[in-house]
Amino acid sequence: MDEAAPGDILAPDVEAAVVACLEILRQTPAAVVTDIDGTISAIAPTPAEAMVDPGAHAALALLRERLAAVAVVSGRAPQDGAAMVGLPELTYVGNHGLERIVAGVPWTHPVAAAMQPAIAAALAEIETAARAAADVPWLIVENKGVTGTIHYRLAPDPVAAVALLEPLARAATGRHDLRLTLGRMILEIRPLLAVNKGTAIRELAHDLGLRGIVFFGDDVTDVDAFRALREMRQAGEASTLRVGVLGPETSPAVLAEIDVSVSGVAACAATLLALAARLALTEDR
Repeated sequence: MDEAAPGDILAPDVEAAVVACLEILRQTPAAVVTDIDGTISAIAPTPAEAMVDPGAHAALALLRERLAAVAVVSGRAPQDGAAMVGLPELTYVGNHGLERIVAGVPWTHPVAAAMQPAIAAALAEIETAARAAADVPWLIVENKGVTGTIHYRLAPDPVAAVALLEPLARAATGRHDLRLTLGRMILEIRPLLAVNKGTAIRELAHDLGLRGIVFFGDDVTDVDAFRALREMRQAGEASTLRVGVLGPETSPAVLAEIDVSVSGVAACAATLLALAARLALTEDR
């Protein structure tokens, strides 16, 4: 087992995750990839209220100095993710792989860009229909350009809320040739493209020739990434580790696709900090 950094006393799940991460990151070039919401930022009542854990922020900056890449792969628009994390030297993949910012240069999938009017129209139809059918002051509709998210976390009865919203969303996405996916207290609208967090990580690995990849995620929208990493490992393409950041709303689909886990955002931040410290300690020897 690797030596802990001075004063490094970790919870058992964090210690196990750090040791497993170090094993993968020895396969250079290597990268740490993380989701944002529910992983390095606690789930907030509204998207605008979420904040990245200060420890995670510091750790990502330190890790970028020691690894080939540190990337943020999120359902948020990449500009929003970059503003939220506040580290311009990182790679930002947003809208589940449909957009990215690499070395400050933005890119949007051209087919997804052409679907923005359809995304906006579908979101408007869903919101109009929902407000006509019920009193929904809790409803938040977020247009992220090439995707859209319908939030119902503030609903007093989430089961009733999704029962109302899901049929409306399926009808609207069907009319506009879009895809509907479900996440943690959200419904997401995306173009009909075979693009997701898994394909985004595959592209990152290919572009950088990565041999070691550690990914931190928490939600069903991260399962595509978890599966891609498993497939890459099984095919001998890279050494990979899938770290689940668990909470009271963790889906069984997440539990089925992770290698190790830590309990919550604070534990994820502690893992990243300890990982950065031990990588630095190894370099100093």
